[in-house]
Amino acid sequence: MSNEEAGQYYLAAICPSNLQSAKTTTVVQVKPLDLPAAKAEAAALRDAYRVAIQKLSDEKVLWPEVVKSDVATLAESLYGDLSGAGNVANQTTVANFIEAWNGWESSPAGAATAQKIRLKLGISADTSSSCTTN
Repeated sequence: MSNEEAGQYYLAAICPSNLQSAKTTTVVQVKPLDLPAAKAEAAALRDAYRVAIQKLSDEKVLWPEVVKSDVATLAESLYGDLSGAGNVANQTTVANFIEAWNGWESSPAGAATAQKIRLKLGISADTSSSCTTN
């Protein structure tokens, strides 16, 4: 796969979870918290992370050597977000939901690795614009 093809595949794999993350955050920040809506969005985010991991880890995809190990590292880091979103989605009270949401920390290494992949593949560092124009 060329770097350009890899860039397109990467965006197709990661943008749905990026967009869902923004949507989930918007719903969670509404006051007062609508627990059923927030739980549904957290579950959708969990599912989006799962799909991203599957796409990034697909053994049939032949990533360019320049990003192959970075893509594997990013997919591995997304398991923490998959777990965090799942935990949040499973909360049954507003207090527990907020505690789980506030306690969930994404891996800073994942964000750095995603930017490394973007740089190596010539993709914009702006995750919002590159995902909305793709």
